Amino acid sequence: MWAYGIGKEAVAELQKAPLEERRPSRGIKRLEVPTPEPKDDEVLVKVKSSALNYNSIWSGFCHPLSPFQLINRHVSRNIQCDDHAQDYAIFGSDASGVVVKAGKNVMGWNQGDEVIIHCNVINTDEPVAQIDGMVADSQSIWGYETNFGAFAEFCKVKASQLIRKPNDVSWKVAGCFCLTLSTAYRMLISPNGASLRPGQNCLIWGAAGGLGNFAIQLARLTGANPIAVVSSDEKEEICRNLGATAVINRSKDNFGDFILKNGEPNYLAWRNAKLTLEKKGVKDLHVVFEHVGKETIGVSLFLLSRGGTVVTCAASSGYNAVVDLRYLWMNLKKIIGSHCANYYEAEQAANLVFNNQVTPLIHSIQSIHALPDVADAMHSNSTYGKTVFLHD
Repeated sequence: MWAYGIGKEAVAELQKAPLEERRPSRGIKRLEVPTPEPKDDEVLVKVKSSALNYNSIWSGFCHPLSPFQLINRHVSRNIQCDDHAQDYAIFGSDASGVVVKAGKNVMGWNQGDEVIIHCNVINTDEPVAQIDGMVADSQSIWGYETNFGAFAEFCKVKASQLIRKPNDVSWKVAGCFCLTLSTAYRMLISPNGASLRPGQNCLIWGAAGGLGNFAIQLARLTGANPIAVVSSDEKEEICRNLGATAVINRSKDNFGDFILKNGEPNYLAWRNAKLTLEKKGVKDLHVVFEHVGKETIGVSLFLLSRGGTVVTCAASSGYNAVVDLRYLWMNLKKIIGSHCANYYEAEQAANLVFNNQVTPLIHSIQSIHALPDVADAMHSNSTYGKTVFLHD
C-alpha cells in the first residue's frame, strides 16, 4: 500500500542538516509498504480522509526526537506492539474511514462500519485507564509515537480508538477534528484542565489555528470571553467571525519579542503586552490557552490575574522555557499540563460537532498526495484551521 512518512535510512541524512534549514517535506515522503495485519484487539481501516496536525511537522523534522525513537519507546512500554518497530514510520493522527477487518477479540465493531479515529492509544487493561486513560503508563499518540498512522491507504488502530461516524457527518469533517478538538476540550472544559467558567477571560494563542479555533468556540459555548492572539489581518477577521471578544493582532499590536537574545525574559515587552490587553478592554485574565511554549509561556504566566491558570499542551516554538516563578507562587497561579484527551472527553467533544455546536474551521481540502507541500505551508504559518486530505 502507499503511505506517507519516513524510512529509517533517511533519518541520519536529514538530521545532518541544521534545524533552521530543514523543511517538513524533507522528512515526509511517499512510501510503498506492506498492508498491516490487525491483532486481536485491533481493526484495519480503509482511510477516507485525514488531517494535518503539528506533531507531523515534528516528525518531518525528526526533532526533538526521530519517529523511530518515539516508536521504540512505545514498544518498550507496550511489548505486545512489537510489530510497530519497522524500518519505516507512517505519520498522521487524525482520520476517518471504513472498517475492513476486525481482530477476533473486537466486539461492537464490524466490517463496513464508518468510524472516526481517536488518537489516544492505551492498554485498556491498566486499572488507571478506567479513571483517566491519559495518565496510563502505556499511553501514546497514534501516528506520532506509534506506527501505522493516518496518512496511508489503510491504517491499523486499537478498537478502543474508534468513535462511530454519524451518517450525516461528511468525510471531510469526520477526518479533521478529533485530535485538536479533543485536546482543546480537555484543556478548557474538562475537570482535568482549566474548567473554564462563564464570564471568565481566556487568552488563546494561535487562535486561528487547528487548536485555537476550537478553543474560541468552546469558550463561547461556556459563556467565557475568548481573547484571540493572531499574526495577520486575515486571521483577525477569522477569529472575530468565530466569536472572539477581542483580538490581538501581532502584526500591528504591541505584543511580541518576549525573550531577549540572551534568553532572559524581556520584562518591558511583558509590561507592554499587559498594557495592550488593557487597551483592548481586558482588565483581568483568568485562563491562558497555551501551546506555543518557549516564546510565550513566561509572559502567559505573567499576564494572568491572581489565582489564574495557564493550561498548556505543546511547545511549537521550543520546549526549553524560562518562567519567572515569583508570578507563580506569590500570586497563587497555576500551570496545568494537558495532553490530548481520554476517550470520554474525545466522545463528548465529538458530540459537539455532531450536534452542530462546534464547526471545524477548514482551510482547504486537498488530495493526500499534497501532504508534503501542505506541511511546509503549516510550518511557515501560512495556513489556518485544518487542512483536510481526501484519500484515493
